[in-house]
Amino acid sequence: EMKPNYLAPGPRRADILDLCLEMALALGPEVFARQSRALMDRPDQCDTLRAARLPALVLCGRADALCPVHRHELMADLIPGARLEIVEEAGHLPTLERPKFVNAALGRWLEAA
Repeated sequence: EMKPNYLAPGPRRADILDLCLEMALALGPEVFARQSRALMDRPDQCDTLRAARLPALVLCGRADALCPVHRHELMADLIPGARLEIVEEAGHLPTLERPKFVNAALGRWLEAA
């Protein structure tokens, strides 16, 4: 059910979509249904984020249509001292779309933590 518009345009887009489909097929429809129900029924965690007292990195793709930047900004704002990294030219899967940028962002965050 990975929609193509969840990813940013780029040369690896078709390969990433193929990989997602391959993983989904390997896991099977029951896993997809369980994950979908878990996402639909999950409780609000804003109070949990406000209470967090630990180093936190919130990372997202600029072109993420599934979980837009404004939702990640909210999470980062709720966690005291959190760092927000927005990955340009990436959508919902920045670790696959822009792995070098994600690794660099993680390195910067770890050095600062």
